Amino acid sequence: MKGLIALDIDGTLTADIHSIPLEVVRYLERLVSEGWQICLITGRCYAMASFALEALRFPYHLAVQNGAIILDMHSKKICHRQYLDVRVISSMERICEGEPTDFIVYTGMENQDICYYRPKCFDSQILQYIEQRAVSCKENWEPVDSFDELSFPSITAMKCIGPIDVVERISERVKVELKLQVPVIRDPLGENIFVAQATHPEVNKGGAVRNIKRLLNLQGPVIAAGDDHNDRSMLEEADFKIVMESAPKELREIADLVAAPAEERGVISALEQAIKLKGA
Repeated sequence: MKGLIALDIDGTLTADIHSIPLEVVRYLERLVSEGWQICLITGRCYAMASFALEALRFPYHLAVQNGAIILDMHSKKICHRQYLDVRVISSMERICEGEPTDFIVYTGMENQDICYYRPKCFDSQILQYIEQRAVSCKENWEPVDSFDELSFPSITAMKCIGPIDVVERISERVKVELKLQVPVIRDPLGENIFVAQATHPEVNKGGAVRNIKRLLNLQGPVIAAGDDHNDRSMLEEADFKIVMESAPKELREIADLVAAPAEERGVISALEQAIKLKGA
């Protein structure tokens, strides 16, 4: 085992929400054949991630919703999970009260990856975005009048969606008042739409890297590549940090190497350089 390569999906491996470019797939297959372990770590839920990864036939680990669930994709078994108590929803409702947007509740893959939302709490622009997303991403969206209708003891995540100023304001309150992980990123599906994804206090992409290293009993180097704020903790766990050219300035500043955009398959040449520099 040469080491671990931890990769974000959207904006890093691909610019297309529906698939990974064949050239990238073949390159990752080669790395696996050479002894590298691959893990893909994404903010997507399992349903949205899995349909984009259908071309991947090699063994790898997949961490969804920033690491709330980690799966061994060879066996399709969950090997780690860390959820939120459903009672946190009432606290999130209090924080969002009076704001011009609302949040979505994700149930997790064991409960059909349902995305519950309250249509009456979103404006027409966000509702149109939700309808488009449900179709294009194969997500299971369910409207409810109240989150009191939910009968699950735990949830994987809550997502607030809207314009950047509103989402950042809600994110700061969630960090301070609920002590949750809640990075803000640009949504890859909606122009000028941002997402704050709230997960368990110990769930982030860096934690996913640590958990996968533990599961694999890995001693080798870690190379990581990402493009947005939720990738920072993953990059900080790596021995070599690849940041995409499209990433925010604050993220590019911590990079060992800035890669060409996903549209240009920049992650391939960046990984080649990283592997040479690490001497693996």
